[in-house]
Amino acid sequence: MKPLLIEHLEGKNQGRFPVWMMRQAGRYLASYRSIRQQHSFWEMVTTPSLASEVSLLPLETLPLDAVIFFSDILTLPFGLGLPIEMRESIGPFLEKPLRSISDFEVFETFDSEKHTGFVGEALRDIKRKIEPSIALLGFAGAPWTVASYLIEGRSNRHFENIKSWLYREPSQLFKALDRLTGATVDYLKMQAISGVNAVQIFDTWLCEMPRKTFVELYVPLLNQIFDELRKEGIKLIYFAKGASHVLPDFRNLRCDVLSVDSLIDLPEVDKLTGGQFSLQGNLDPILLLKADAGTVRKHTRSIVQQARWLSKPAIMNLGHGILPQTPVENAKAFVEEARALWV
Repeated sequence: MKPLLIEHLEGKNQGRFPVWMMRQAGRYLASYRSIRQQHSFWEMVTTPSLASEVSLLPLETLPLDAVIFFSDILTLPFGLGLPIEMRESIGPFLEKPLRSISDFEVFETFDSEKHTGFVGEALRDIKRKIEPSIALLGFAGAPWTVASYLIEGRSNRHFENIKSWLYREPSQLFKALDRLTGATVDYLKMQAISGVNAVQIFDTWLCEMPRKTFVELYVPLLNQIFDELRKEGIKLIYFAKGASHVLPDFRNLRCDVLSVDSLIDLPEVDKLTGGQFSLQGNLDPILLLKADAGTVRKHTRSIVQQARWLSKPAIMNLGHGILPQTPVENAKAFVEEARALWV
């Protein structure tokens, strides 16, 4: 038996759209906050029993169709030994950023079992504990987005270091990204072997990449990931936030699903990409945070109505991750409404 989400993507009518939420195992849940008070973030990520427990928490409250394992897009470099700190109100922090191609040679030593074996162990445990109808999702950060954090050293709004490297020596930057890409493929293949049904590639900062760079240099790297993962027989989801400037160029990507942010309607994405992909999305997380449950249901119905007319089967989700202070009753309203509306 395949999970409902996978059968849906393969064209078997399930009577409704499958639904899950990005960052669904997070601080909006009291059960998560209770565990977080006792453990550091990286302790939760790298301890398989904790990562498994946290990943499954949303199922106690919400009738979701997928579990995405609890981790971070920087788990790969952290497991490799880069001293990435998670600082309150700052986010990821790396005291000595990677600023040269030689700095990226470390990724040539990456071994998924040696450096991130805890991820595989957590995934296998989750797989044993969920119903066959529920999909298990893996994920990784896309090379550009992960490199943005590693090169900048911390979150910022200007990306001056990676962009200045791009303008100064684009070929050298992309040689560095190619090394990170190879490690990412290894990392995701390990997840596939560990039982995931699909993986999502998070490219949060693609919005900062010029279109010419995306078309000429970055698409081949992304397709290298997709082509290698396709051999594992899993579905491939790509999420790029705020990247409407390259949407028509997504037609050159060899993935199965595009996860869509809240800035553009699903039918417009379908049109701009030639109906090539299944679409996932795209309720604004701010609605869950600030609106009442009735308003959440109203907007969910609108997205479902859009999805009914798309070229390929869609998945209900948010336009980005659920926010920490979101009322649980609003998350329930979204998930329940999405499940109640028949295709």
